[in-house]
Amino acid sequence: SQESLESQPQPPPVDENIVGWDGPGDPENPFTWPFRYKLFVSAVLNSLPLVVNVGSSILSDASRPLSKEYHVGTEVDILTISLFLLGFTFGPLIFGPLSEKFGRRWPILIGVTLFATFCLPVALAQNFQTIMICRFFSGLFGSSSMAITGGTLTDIWATPVSRGIALDVFVTTGFIGPVIGPIVGSFITQSYLGWRWTMWVTAIVAYSFAIIAFFTLPETYGPVLLTRKAGRLRYETKNWAIHSKREEHRQDVQSLVRVYLLRPWVLLATEPILVLITLYLSFLYGLLFLFFEAYPISFQEDRHWKPQIGSLAFLGILVGNLLGLAGVITHSLTIFARQIASTPGVLVPERRLPPMIVGAVLLPIGLFWFGWTSHPGTPWPAQVVAGIPVGAAMFVIFIQGFKYIVDVYLKVANSAISANT
Repeated sequence: SQESLESQPQPPPVDENIVGWDGPGDPENPFTWPFRYKLFVSAVLNSLPLVVNVGSSILSDASRPLSKEYHVGTEVDILTISLFLLGFTFGPLIFGPLSEKFGRRWPILIGVTLFATFCLPVALAQNFQTIMICRFFSGLFGSSSMAITGGTLTDIWATPVSRGIALDVFVTTGFIGPVIGPIVGSFITQSYLGWRWTMWVTAIVAYSFAIIAFFTLPETYGPVLLTRKAGRLRYETKNWAIHSKREEHRQDVQSLVRVYLLRPWVLLATEPILVLITLYLSFLYGLLFLFFEAYPISFQEDRHWKPQIGSLAFLGILVGNLLGLAGVITHSLTIFARQIASTPGVLVPERRLPPMIVGAVLLPIGLFWFGWTSHPGTPWPAQVVAGIPVGAAMFVIFIQGFKYIVDVYLKVANSAISANT
């Protein structure tokens, strides 16, 4: 009856002044961009964390020239990498939340540009203190690329399978970059150019990629795009009531600090899943950089290899990373894709974990293999090949844990990624 219909709960009235996407095919919605354009944007995005991650470890083979020039010990010289990683730790807690406030484009462009800028004082440094300070700030600002790129990719790739593959490629830059760094740095340092040119080259490449991104990288964050659209429609229609959902919330400094800057800390304090995954992935990333100190000792000091040749031992880890990438992409396109198809519209983050379990078993095997074959009397191929299971395991664990976090905290992905990073 009419009376019974009126007694039933009714949906809230639709506010026609709230701006949204113009249907599922709205060209302004990043999800609807052409496939080739998405690939291009993804390539531009991934170039930024790649150069930053190469820069993170490119000085690892310059320890002897630095120690000799500035009269510092090995323990102090390691700070060139340690302080960079310290900046890498705190930077995402700033840049990740800011990208949810101001959009993705400007925080990442500013961050990478300042990363390159702080490479210049290192190249020109007349004392070791300058190197330490600038390496910290270089890591702080360079971390913007790692903190923001993951969230940006989730803005443009809609389905779990495509988003997962995009994140696979992104995380590859976080592993391949630091592995390539010592190889490139060794050949530059041992050439007539010297160690200072490791920073010149890093700055030149970073500036070049930042310029390309400035002219080609669009804004991708939906709430920011809808706010811009609302502003444009207000002036076109003279209807000053038009607004986006985002504009219904306060935008003062207090809300900026509370909602954006504090959110990663709140997530770390209240989300056990995020805390445990973060601890595990942090251990892996620390282990990767520990190898940058262990490999020169094992191959250059113990086996008496030249620095350039010794740096090539990192190719074992690099091959492992690429095999891990092939493995997780295969899993995404087969097993994971079938699981998604069997439950349309339902995202189960735990489906990301089986490859991570395999990697967790493979990692200690690879570490034992590396340690067992590290004696100089053991043929060198056995030790180099040990890097393959180590590299594959670290990559698979890291990428699957990363995607798991994105799936669990999809609406606040950048803050969760920032807390994790």
